[in-house]
Amino acid sequence: MLKYFSLSIICILFANIAKSKTKSVDTAIMFFKTINGYGQSVHTLDSADYFMLIISPDSTDDHYNIQGFYKNGKVKFVGKGDPSANSLRTGRVLFDGDYVSYYPNGKRASIAHYQKGYKDGLEYFYYANGQIYSCHKHILGSSILRDQALYWECYDASGNQICNNGDGRWLTYDDSCKNIKLEGQVVKGRMEGEWNGSISIPASIKYTYQYKEGNILSSVGYDQTGKAYPFNNEIERATYRSGPITFLDVLRSNIKLPKDSTGKKMSIDTVHVSFVIEKDGHLDGFNAIGNVAPQLKDAIFAGLAKCHDWNPERIFGVPFRTQIILPLNEISGYTSNSYRKEVFYQEKILKDN
Repeated sequence: MLKYFSLSIICILFANIAKSKTKSVDTAIMFFKTINGYGQSVHTLDSADYFMLIISPDSTDDHYNIQGFYKNGKVKFVGKGDPSANSLRTGRVLFDGDYVSYYPNGKRASIAHYQKGYKDGLEYFYYANGQIYSCHKHILGSSILRDQALYWECYDASGNQICNNGDGRWLTYDDSCKNIKLEGQVVKGRMEGEWNGSISIPASIKYTYQYKEGNILSSVGYDQTGKAYPFNNEIERATYRSGPITFLDVLRSNIKLPKDSTGKKMSIDTVHVSFVIEKDGHLDGFNAIGNVAPQLKDAIFAGLAKCHDWNPERIFGVPFRTQIILPLNEISGYTSNSYRKEVFYQEKILKDN
C-alpha cells in the first residue's frame, strides 16, 4: 500500500501566493518524472512529466491541499494531506481523505480514500474514456502486514462486469491502458490459478503465473520459439557477477597497454568501449568510441575477449542481446566522509541477428 507520495525532495520552492488580513497561504512546488510507474523528483519543469503543489490549509480545514498538474497545466490529481506530515517544510505528502486522479484528456482516472497515507475502503479505476474499469477493496489491519487489498470488481472494455464481489475474471492493462498485459481468475478477492500475459515489445513474449490465494507459486516466460524461462523478476538488467566496478578492474588488468612513439604507455582513461552481451552471456561486437589508436584498440579488444560472467538483460525471464557502453575510467572520491567508486554505463536491448 502507498504510504507516502514522495520520499525525496530535489526542488522545493516556497511562494506566498495569496494574502489576507489574517492569514497568508504558502505553497511548495515539486517536479516529477515518471520512471517505472513511480514519480521521481527532478530539478526543473523542463525535465519533469508533471508537478505538484502543496498548499497550506485554508481557514475551514487543517489539511494541506495537494494538487498535481501535467506540464500543460491540466489537472493530474487532487487530494488532502495530513497536517502532521508538515508537508510545506519537508515536502513529504501523507494523503489523508478523498483523492481523485485524472487522465491527460481530463477524464477521471481513479477515486480513493486515504487514512494517514493508507488507502481505505473502495478504490475505483476508470478507462481513459471515463468508463468504469475496476474496483479494489482496501481493508486496514492492526499493522501494515495485516492490511488487505482485494480485487473486487472488474469490467471489460465493453462495459460488461466480469468480476463481482471478489469472484470472476480480471484484466490488467499495460501503460497505454489499451493492451491486456495479464488476465486470470480472482477468488474471494485474490488471484487464483493460472494467469496469462504477453507483450510485443521488445519482442513477442508470453508468460504465465501460478497463484494460490494471491501468492505466486511459479512464473515462467516463453520466447518466440516457445522455450521456457522461469523468472522471479519481470525485468532484470544486464549484470556482471560482482558489479560494474569489479568488471572494470578485471578489464583494465586484462589490457596490455601498448607504447606510443615516445615509448610511453598509452592511456585508456578517456576511452569508452561498447560490447554486446549475447544471450548465452559471452561478449561480442567490440568497439572503442572516439579517436583511439589502432594498436590501443586491439589491446582493449583482446582484454574484452578474456572477460566473462555477464548476464544479458532479461524480460519475463527471456534473455535479450544487450549492448553495453561504458567508460574505462571510474568516478571516485570522498562524499560525506566516505570514499566511493562508481561506474555509469548505458544499456540497450538489441534485435536478434
